[in-house]
Amino acid sequence: MKEEKNTKRTKNANAAATQSAALPTTALADRIAQDAGAGMEGVDRDSFAIPFIRVLQQMSPQCTAGKTGYNPAAKAGQFINTVTGELIDGNEGFIFIPCAFQRRFIQWAPRSSTGGSYKGEWLPEDVAAKLIAGELKKGDDGRIYVGEPNPKKSDYLADTRNHFGLMVTDRGVTQVLLSLSSTQIKKSKQLMGILSSIRINGQVPPTWLSKIRITTLPESNDQGSWFGIRVEHAGFVDDPNLYDMAREFHDTIAAGMAKADYHDAEADGSTDEEEKF
Repeated sequence: MKEEKNTKRTKNANAAATQSAALPTTALADRIAQDAGAGMEGVDRDSFAIPFIRVLQQMSPQCTAGKTGYNPAAKAGQFINTVTGELIDGNEGFIFIPCAFQRRFIQWAPRSSTGGSYKGEWLPEDVAAKLIAGELKKGDDGRIYVGEPNPKKSDYLADTRNHFGLMVTDRGVTQVLLSLSSTQIKKSKQLMGILSSIRINGQVPPTWLSKIRITTLPESNDQGSWFGIRVEHAGFVDDPNLYDMAREFHDTIAAGMAKADYHDAEADGSTDEEEKF
């Protein structure tokens, strides 16, 4: 029974593009329902790639002629789906249905050694314990280092807030991951603040009842300028099918049947921009 339950969950975990579609023919409807989930046996949490939704920056490879992944249509301030390459206007943005949240500390190698490649992830409680034990140390730059603080030689941990949800555009509904770190952590806190402040009949409703509009805006500090995100509450989900899709994605994440995969993060240059500011 447990295996059957997981199979039903994983049929909804194809994060590359989960879209509503009409049945091919009414004659096949009963057979399709009978075979629901078939062909997905044996899948596990490493079988899917949940698309990251990134904000393109001036130095992103998609915006830089001559770099791998260059797209002449790409502009700083746009969103990009890292799996499909779809570009989304930053001013218009998209509707995001938040389904699950995870806080992780992502371990990165120093750029001088292996190009800043992904080395793994840590739970917040483990980071706290290792800091007390002295196995992790905070540097003068504010980063948490594995071993002695040394930007050129030591791995470091980036506090990262992962928001799993459904992206709704005129092209359909897609399971995505909005991964926020560095200056964008405050946007994650704003989003969680919005969701936790809502009350329906005196109770906090599930996060996937809310629709959040995500757009981009220019930001800056004394170290430079970049594009960040803006989050705004945009009403509530009133489509039962969309609500069910969101709840099923939540269950998939909660069951550990899908995960964030940072192994290719360096390839799209995203970590450069996130860690600069």
